[in-house]
Amino acid sequence: MTMSRKRNTNKLRNPKDQRIAELEKQLAQALAMIEKLQKEVEELKRAGKRQAAPFARRKWVERPKKSGRKKGQGQFAHRAKPTIKQITETKTAKLHGCPECGGKVREIHKHDQYETDIPVIEVKTTHFITYSGYCRECHKRVRSRHPDQTSQATGAAGVLVGPRAKALAVDLKHRLGVSYGKVSEVLQDAFGLQVSRSGWCQADQKLSKTAQPVYEALLETIRQCSVVHADETGWRIGTLAAWLWVFTNREATVYVIRANRSSDVVIDVLGQEFKGILASDCFLAYDEKRLSAWLKQKCVSHLLTDLKEMKESKSGRALQFARQMTSLLQEALALKRQKSSLDPFTFFQRARDLETRLDALIAPQRKLSDRDNARFAKRLRKHRPHLLRFLYVDELDATNNLAERMLRPAVITRKTNGCNRSKPGAATHAILSSVLVTCRQHSIPILDYLVELQRFGGNPPPLVSAIPLQLEAPSSLNVQR
Repeated sequence: MTMSRKRNTNKLRNPKDQRIAELEKQLAQALAMIEKLQKEVEELKRAGKRQAAPFARRKWVERPKKSGRKKGQGQFAHRAKPTIKQITETKTAKLHGCPECGGKVREIHKHDQYETDIPVIEVKTTHFITYSGYCRECHKRVRSRHPDQTSQATGAAGVLVGPRAKALAVDLKHRLGVSYGKVSEVLQDAFGLQVSRSGWCQADQKLSKTAQPVYEALLETIRQCSVVHADETGWRIGTLAAWLWVFTNREATVYVIRANRSSDVVIDVLGQEFKGILASDCFLAYDEKRLSAWLKQKCVSHLLTDLKEMKESKSGRALQFARQMTSLLQEALALKRQKSSLDPFTFFQRARDLETRLDALIAPQRKLSDRDNARFAKRLRKHRPHLLRFLYVDELDATNNLAERMLRPAVITRKTNGCNRSKPGAATHAILSSVLVTCRQHSIPILDYLVELQRFGGNPPPLVSAIPLQLEAPSSLNVQR
């Protein structure tokens, strides 16, 4: 009996048998992974064929958020009762008898209802009469012009579309993502104004040249701002691949469309000597050597999303790193929200604790057996100086959400219009969308601003003013550049 047990033990210890067992185990794991990936591929194929797939909820939420305003955000909203001066017409429906049987009615009460609607609007045509002649002093032919004119063209080119119609078309096209064809339909149905698609396109190109100085002023303002959020998305110019970049903060927004996705665009827009803080995701273009001396903030939301995916795909001890890092980043976000209610000493003590814990979690000496965890820790070590800077600068957000929100109009335009067909069209879209979005940021009436911009005597107000750079991080916390 003892000899047979020894023989069995020797058989189990045979290197060939051990190797076969290991290979069988690896094969079983590989087959399980293949089956899992096949299911994911099938789900993606089905989602791509569904009409509502991009907007569908991928996972069931047991307790979804309630619709409407968030708790604590103002009072319940309703339309205010108009004043007597605001009422333009009164219509009365008298009750002479019962509408059902025709009988007499008693105890009659009066009820008020107010309806605000858009009146039927007809286009207005203005006839400008100007005069020209030769000057006896300078011997030049001069010509009068009215301050409300936007052009001095005469003859066949003397029948123009007015500045307010152009402004509305520009807003529909370059901010709201309506195609030129639908712009023509909307303005014809609403106002009886007939203009072809090519006519609106030419009007936009002319207006973009007028708005070029405003665009350059926005660029200069962005370069001088203390915080700038940047992001980019795919674009096309004709059949060629391109990228639409956005550089924004609470004061201004600038779009540029370029054929590359490198750090050259960042340096070209912000300048080599940019002194503010660049908030972005972890895309390589923002970490090029030429930008190594810049102050930066990496998007914490992107990191939390990656950690969430890691937690869903890991099990056992491999979950520990993702859970610890998620908890730390969420504590940092909570500390940012509580900063105004904490005294400086308590705040900096808690910030110091977070910095110390973060260094310990991603220390090179810490050996992480899981490859994904080790790779993520290496990524965090690379961006270590730019992870918690938002704690010390009041106007600096922890996420890059502002830039992503400013990209949404461009994404809508890409979906409905197919980007741009030529380089002049791309330049036009970049200039006009920058002016429109910045106007919206400052609650400046877009139509009024563009009308003033087009007129000879117009004097539109400046859109933005630069913000000085203010850092509050103490030297003891070693907030690096």
